[in-house]
Amino acid sequence: MRLACSFKVERMPVSYRMMLVSVIKEALRMSDEQYYERLYDSVSMKPFSFSTYLKNFRFADQEVYLEGITMTVSSPDHEFLLHLYNGLQQKRAFSYKQYQLVKEKIRMLPEKTITDSTVVFRTLSPMLIEDENQKPVSPDTPNYEEHVNYLSDLILRQYRGKGLSLPLIVRPLRWRKVVVKETNHEFEATHGNGDVLYFTAYQNLFSLTGHPSDLQLLYQLGLSKRRSQGFGLLEIEEVRG
Repeated sequence: MRLACSFKVERMPVSYRMMLVSVIKEALRMSDEQYYERLYDSVSMKPFSFSTYLKNFRFADQEVYLEGITMTVSSPDHEFLLHLYNGLQQKRAFSYKQYQLVKEKIRMLPEKTITDSTVVFRTLSPMLIEDENQKPVSPDTPNYEEHVNYLSDLILRQYRGKGLSLPLIVRPLRWRKVVVKETNHEFEATHGNGDVLYFTAYQNLFSLTGHPSDLQLLYQLGLSKRRSQGFGLLEIEEVRG
């Protein structure tokens, strides 16, 4: 399932993904405090990913000036989406540091069902694949498929208790490197407010061949490290059978 929520916002930090994470967390807390604590007190992967669309934006120093932003959230977990939807409905404006987002519209989006073994996906938010040393792995790296399989198995295992049903065949078709600037409370506490994290990710068009149920869940959960921080949301471009 997917939902899209649009906000009116005039400016925001360059590291805006954590601003959206704070909106998601606040909405979940408003809907059900116990559910929020159960989800975020755990170190396990969160059951969602999201992407952002920025309307008429321009960058200036460490801020983005724009007319609005739309956040699209995907998850196979109905309880998570129910609490997110309820929490977003309860509040009109969300604050993050000195910035404010005013909610405009929430809508549910149609979701596709995968029944074939090969699907061409495109990324709606950058895809972050790293090796065991936390170094970025490019789609043209020889062992890229191995790293995608490892991460996919981990994502599915943590969500449903069972990893990949079949190994994935990964075929990158087109990609573009994106360097993402981000920060978080832990990093700011140790490095100061002026420092940021840099992630080398990729906007990607690629085909995945595997078990349809695995592909369906990866489509819903996202495929990337840091999915719940705005990485790895997928859209179906083509089904090849």
